[in-house]
Amino acid sequence: MKRTALPARRALLVALSALALGVPCCAGSDLSPSSEVEGLRVLAVTADRPYAAPPSTRGGEEVPGEDVTFEMTYADGLDSPGGGARPVEITWLGGCVNPPVGVDEHIGCLPQLLGAVAQLAAGGAADGENEEGDDSPRLFDRDIITPEPSDEPGSAPPRARFTMDLPDGILDGAQPTETGTVYSAAYVFFTVCAGKVRVASAPAEAGFPLECVGEDGAVLGPDSFVVGYTQVYVFGDRRTNANPRIDGFTLKLEGNEVAPGEGGLPVVKRCARPEAQAQGCSATQPADDECTTYEIEALVPPDAAEQDVEAAGLGGPPVREAIWVDYYTDGGEFDGARRLVSDIATGARGDNGTTWTPPSEPGRVSLWAVVHDTRGGASVTRREVLVE
Repeated sequence: MKRTALPARRALLVALSALALGVPCCAGSDLSPSSEVEGLRVLAVTADRPYAAPPSTRGGEEVPGEDVTFEMTYADGLDSPGGGARPVEITWLGGCVNPPVGVDEHIGCLPQLLGAVAQLAAGGAADGENEEGDDSPRLFDRDIITPEPSDEPGSAPPRARFTMDLPDGILDGAQPTETGTVYSAAYVFFTVCAGKVRVASAPAEAGFPLECVGEDGAVLGPDSFVVGYTQVYVFGDRRTNANPRIDGFTLKLEGNEVAPGEGGLPVVKRCARPEAQAQGCSATQPADDECTTYEIEALVPPDAAEQDVEAAGLGGPPVREAIWVDYYTDGGEFDGARRLVSDIATGARGDNGTTWTPPSEPGRVSLWAVVHDTRGGASVTRREVLVE
């Protein structure tokens, strides 16, 4: 039973409380900041129930546990060789519950994932997924997303989903933490491949049992293959955690909302400077080149932060979760892409926005805002902008 996740989260709360309004894009390198989507990127994997309820007995009747549906938001900054969005293969690997104590999740889950990988290697069910049983979660699923010919570069790809039924005995053997909390955790791993996924020929070197290959069989790099995981918690007291709400996503110039053009998208001016100067830490500042900058903001209500019982500790005063927002774009750059929305000590800050400088190339650009809380909740919103 892993018992490090919740205590470790308290350190994260402290770090978020000290989070500056802006973070440097990089330190001592000319790499583009992580907010700029230049290859294949997973921006968020959200769970409809970050805290799922276990089975229980109520009024003498058995109440079943809740299943959890994960939804992935990804983006691809590269086009296919023929132009347009690249097709991708998305693989979900579930079935990891309560990895061993003191072992990193991706390592501790490996023995439990081997069954899913074996079924995947054998071809699995005809529809690319296996069926869950009465006391076993779905082990894997596979989505192959092929963009329609009408999909323009920069258009949002479909969101992939994976539903996992948590085992009825997920809390069996769970021991209380120092605060008396009884909980368990379930993990889902995922890959996104702009090619074909196969069992890794050298898993030890790859660090993961799956790899992504192109049409020529060559192993593809991080611009075309993303590996990650997400988790949900199950508490004995059936506590819940709602994903933070987003009420809107504004795009303004000098305080006024940017007006839409004939196609319905807001129209902004391109930044007339060489693209090589417009990206990365070495970029000239807007004041230096007189490019027009725009204010963007994810509107999160002031009461979005819920009370976090575990973070308060034993006998401590009530504490609310911290909330922050990450901004992403596939064109242009931000003046700080992370903003603290709500602090555990002072509450909502009231200014979640940043400034965005459009790219030098005209066309459609996507802006994303991913709002997180410190208990695994997340929400995503997106706006398209036309750069003229």
